[in-house]
Amino acid sequence: MTEIIKPSVQAFLVCAQVIEDSLTKKKSLIGIFTHLQAAVLPFQRQHMELYFCLTDAEGTYRFDIDLVCLNDDQLICRATLPNVHIQDRLQISDFGMNIPSLLFPVPRRYEFRLRMEGYLIAQKGFNVMEMAHPQAMEPPP
Repeated sequence: MTEIIKPSVQAFLVCAQVIEDSLTKKKSLIGIFTHLQAAVLPFQRQHMELYFCLTDAEGTYRFDIDLVCLNDDQLICRATLPNVHIQDRLQISDFGMNIPSLLFPVPRRYEFRLRMEGYLIAQKGFNVMEMAHPQAMEPPP
């Protein structure tokens, strides 16, 4: 049985958008965040993206990305990138992944978990918080 080469993860980020230049293949990350503020819960986030960059991998892999609620370790959703081929261990490979819609029912701490062939290789936590409602202003006396 061939041993799986585990990559070194250079970055794993949650952001509003990953833009890839069609000529240079360079990626721009827009709106990197560690928390989401919702005016009303449950909160439907229409669009977010994940970015991850790794090196020291060679072969064809399946990556799974799980979103987990940390309060009860409940799996919210899973996305899979099958058959990702990385040519050379010295190559730096980066990926942007679109997540079209997520529903956050309550304010909690959530975590994205990046797995390669079932092995956990990176984690990125963030908070979903309810916005503080401004106090109603009292009329002047």
